[in-house]
Amino acid sequence: MDTTPGESGPNGAPRPGPERVGRYVRMTAQPGRGGELAQALLKVADGMADAPGCQAYIVNAAPDEPDAVWVTEVWADAASSDEALNRDLGEAGLGAVLELLAAAPEYIEVSPLGGPGLSPS
Repeated sequence: MDTTPGESGPNGAPRPGPERVGRYVRMTAQPGRGGELAQALLKVADGMADAPGCQAYIVNAAPDEPDAVWVTEVWADAASSDEALNRDLGEAGLGAVLELLAAAPEYIEVSPLGGPGLSPS
Protein backbone atom coordinates (compact mmCIF):
# COMPACT_ATOMS: atom_id res chain seq x y z
CA MET A 1 0.00 0.00 0.00
CA ASP A 2 1.75 3.15 -1.18
CA THR A 3 0.46 6.12 0.72
CA THR A 4 1.90 9.47 1.49
CA PRO A 5 2.74 10.13 5.15
CA GLY A 6 0.29 12.60 6.59
CA GLU A 7 -2.70 11.43 4.55
CA SER A 8 -5.69 10.46 6.66
CA GLY A 9 -6.48 6.81 7.10
CA PRO A 10 -9.29 5.06 8.99
CA ASN A 11 -10.70 7.12 11.87
CA GLY A 12 -8.62 10.12 10.74
CA ALA A 13 -5.33 8.53 11.84
CA PRO A 14 -2.32 9.39 9.69
CA ARG A 15 -1.35 6.67 7.25
CA PRO A 16 2.15 5.23 7.43
CA GLY A 17 4.61 5.85 4.66
CA PRO A 18 5.15 3.00 2.22
CA GLU A 19 8.23 1.54 3.88
CA ARG A 20 8.65 1.72 7.69
CA VAL A 21 7.94 -1.55 9.49
CA GLY A 22 7.81 -2.51 13.14
CA ARG A 23 7.05 -5.39 15.41
CA TYR A 24 6.60 -6.32 19.01
CA VAL A 25 8.26 -9.61 19.91
CA ARG A 26 7.33 -11.43 23.12
CA MET A 27 9.85 -13.99 24.31
CA THR A 28 9.40 -16.28 27.29
CA ALA A 29 12.46 -17.66 29.03
CA GLN A 30 12.80 -21.01 30.70
CA PRO A 31 11.50 -20.72 34.29
CA GLY A 32 13.66 -18.43 36.41
CA ARG A 33 15.82 -17.26 33.49
CA GLY A 34 14.02 -14.06 32.48
CA GLY A 35 16.88 -11.87 33.72
CA GLU A 36 19.39 -13.85 31.65
CA LEU A 37 17.15 -13.53 28.60
CA ALA A 38 16.88 -9.76 29.09
CA GLN A 39 20.68 -9.46 29.37
CA ALA A 40 21.20 -11.56 26.22
CA LEU A 41 18.71 -9.39 24.33
CA LEU A 42 20.44 -6.22 25.52
CA LYS A 43 23.64 -7.58 23.94
CA VAL A 44 21.69 -8.15 20.71
CA ALA A 45 20.40 -4.56 20.99
CA ASP A 46 23.99 -3.28 21.23
CA GLY A 47 24.73 -4.99 17.92
CA MET A 48 21.60 -3.54 16.32
CA ALA A 49 22.81 0.01 16.98
CA ASP A 50 24.84 -0.13 13.77
CA ALA A 51 22.42 -2.27 11.75
CA PRO A 52 21.38 -0.45 8.57
CA GLY A 53 17.82 0.83 8.84
CA CYS A 54 17.38 0.07 12.56
CA GLN A 55 15.46 3.01 14.04
CA ALA A 56 14.62 1.35 17.36
CA TYR A 57 15.41 -1.93 19.12
CA ILE A 58 14.15 -1.62 22.67
CA VAL A 59 14.25 -4.43 25.23
CA ASN A 60 11.38 -4.30 27.74
CA ALA A 61 10.73 -6.22 30.98
CA ALA A 62 7.20 -7.37 31.76
CA PRO A 63 6.62 -6.53 35.45
CA ASP A 64 3.84 -9.10 35.87
CA GLU A 65 5.73 -11.88 34.03
CA PRO A 66 9.32 -12.22 35.30
CA ASP A 67 10.27 -14.68 32.54
CA ALA A 68 8.79 -12.64 29.66
CA VAL A 69 10.77 -10.05 27.71
CA TRP A 70 9.33 -7.86 24.95
CA VAL A 71 11.37 -6.31 22.15
CA THR A 72 10.08 -3.28 20.26
CA GLU A 73 11.60 -3.00 16.77
CA VAL A 74 11.27 -0.21 14.19
CA TRP A 75 12.97 -0.50 10.80
CA ALA A 76 13.27 2.04 7.98
CA ASP A 77 11.98 -0.54 5.52
CA ALA A 78 11.22 -4.23 5.07
CA ALA A 79 14.60 -4.90 3.43
CA SER A 80 16.46 -3.66 6.53
CA SER A 81 14.28 -5.79 8.79
CA ASP A 82 14.75 -8.86 6.60
CA GLU A 83 18.52 -8.36 6.49
CA ALA A 84 18.68 -8.19 10.30
CA LEU A 85 16.51 -11.29 10.68
CA ASN A 86 18.72 -13.19 8.25
CA ARG A 87 22.01 -12.36 10.00
CA ASP A 88 24.19 -15.16 11.27
CA LEU A 89 22.74 -16.13 14.67
CA GLY A 90 26.15 -16.18 16.35
CA GLU A 91 27.15 -12.83 14.88
CA ALA A 92 23.91 -11.23 16.06
CA GLY A 93 24.08 -12.86 19.51
CA LEU A 94 20.79 -14.63 18.90
CA GLY A 95 22.22 -18.08 19.56
CA ALA A 96 22.42 -17.29 23.30
CA VAL A 97 18.84 -15.98 23.20
CA LEU A 98 17.48 -19.13 21.56
CA GLU A 99 19.08 -21.34 24.23
CA LEU A 100 17.13 -19.50 26.93
CA LEU A 101 13.66 -19.66 25.33
CA ALA A 102 10.90 -21.86 26.73
CA ALA A 103 8.80 -21.47 23.56
CA ALA A 104 8.92 -19.88 20.13
CA PRO A 105 8.78 -16.05 20.12
CA GLU A 106 5.41 -14.40 19.44
CA TYR A 107 5.31 -11.61 16.85
CA ILE A 108 2.93 -8.70 16.38
CA GLU A 109 3.58 -6.80 13.13
CA VAL A 110 2.81 -3.07 13.16
CA SER A 111 3.16 -0.01 10.92
CA PRO A 112 4.83 2.74 13.00
CA LEU A 113 3.21 6.13 12.45
CA GLY A 114 5.48 8.39 14.51
CA GLY A 115 5.78 10.04 17.89
CA PRO A 116 8.47 11.30 20.27
CA GLY A 117 11.76 9.53 19.73
CA LEU A 118 10.89 8.29 16.26
CA SER A 119 12.37 10.28 13.42
CA PRO A 120 10.17 11.13 10.45
CA SER A 121 10.39 8.49 7.72
